Amino acid sequence: TLLSYEILKDSVGRPWKDRGMNGSLVDALTGALAGGIGSYVTNPMDVIKTRLQTDVATYSGSIFYCAQLTWEEGGPMAFLRGSVPRLLHKIPANGA
Repeated sequence: TLLSYEILKDSVGRPWKDRGMNGSLVDALTGALAGGIGSYVTNPMDVIKTRLQTDVATYSGSIFYCAQLTWEEGGPMAFLRGSVPRLLHKIPANGA
C-alpha cells in the first residue's frame, strides 16, 4: 500500500496540486486509492487465509491445496469473495 501511495502521489497527486487542488484533499484521495488497490490485490491471499483458519481439516493445512480447491469451486472469482465489504472499509480508512 505504501509503494502504491508513493507512486500515486507522484503521478496523480503532483499534477492535481500543481493545478491548485488542496494538498490535504489530494493526500486523502491518493491514500484512499492506494488502500483500495492494496486491499484488492491482497484479497486472494485473505480468502485463502480465512478458509484455512475456518476449516483446517478440509485443506489439510496446505495453502496450495486450499488454493486449488478454491479455484475448482468458483474459478478466479472465488478469490475475490468478500472484496466489496473489505474495500468499503479500507478505502475510507486509508484516506483518513
